[in-house]
Amino acid sequence: MLIGITGARGFLGAPLARRFIEAGHTAVPLPREIGLLPGVDAVVHLAGESIAGLWTPRKRAAILESRVEGTRRLVERMRAARHRPRVFVCASAAGYYGHRPGVALDEHSPPGLGFRSRVCLEWEAEARRAEELGIRTVMLRLATVLDPEGGFLGAMLPLLRSGLCFVLGRTRDRFSWIGREDALRLVELCIADDSIRGPLNASAPRAATQKEFAHALAAAAGRHVLGRVPRRLLRLALGEFAQAFIDDQDVRPARALARGFRFRHPDLPGLFRALGLQCPETGRRHALA
Repeated sequence: MLIGITGARGFLGAPLARRFIEAGHTAVPLPREIGLLPGVDAVVHLAGESIAGLWTPRKRAAILESRVEGTRRLVERMRAARHRPRVFVCASAAGYYGHRPGVALDEHSPPGLGFRSRVCLEWEAEARRAEELGIRTVMLRLATVLDPEGGFLGAMLPLLRSGLCFVLGRTRDRFSWIGREDALRLVELCIADDSIRGPLNASAPRAATQKEFAHALAAAAGRHVLGRVPRRLLRLALGEFAQAFIDDQDVRPARALARGFRFRHPDLPGLFRALGLQCPETGRRHALA
């Protein structure tokens, strides 16, 4: 199978391309401004402006434009292709659901409010236009993807090396997450399973509370939780960007579980052990060394 990937050098795209190649497929990066390569069977769309940083008006515009206009242009390239792909997997985000305290969120749950929800709604609307072309389309609503090589966990490691570990926001708020390996396996499932279309939550089976997350990370790294950073201070320091990791979200991967998907890392302690933050048996540290 010939699989085209946008964002092929990124945090998800680079290891995904390696997995496809190891499985015997051909994975190629899709440049932004040229037509699709002849014979592309599947397209995985991961490109987009990083959400990290202060969400100034210019930053917000870049986040929205890169996802909405970028997806629109990609669908138009598929429309113009002589040989259209049979499946289109478009990244979306759990930000679709917004701040939803006390609500279990599956793929049938309505969108939330705020900028992140708006971005995801418009983003997915552009992706759905591929269905009009007869292309099976999946919107992968990614929770926070955890791996030491980048993303949220990668940003936390320098603080952990300095012995700084805090609960972020309210202790009981839910934090939806997924290990990077499981996120990549879900992309593979979306391509392989012809029955999957529409939204699919890419999140671990059980969200953690902010307290559980902080204590699991500290224990894996041989550190101690020093206290709690209130939501108001996080918003003061980071602005609206803080909502990306302190929104209360209990996202459930209902459709993946219904198809028998088995998570390699369904709980945080197991994930952190697998990632080599620390070997409890020997006391050796890897990512923090």
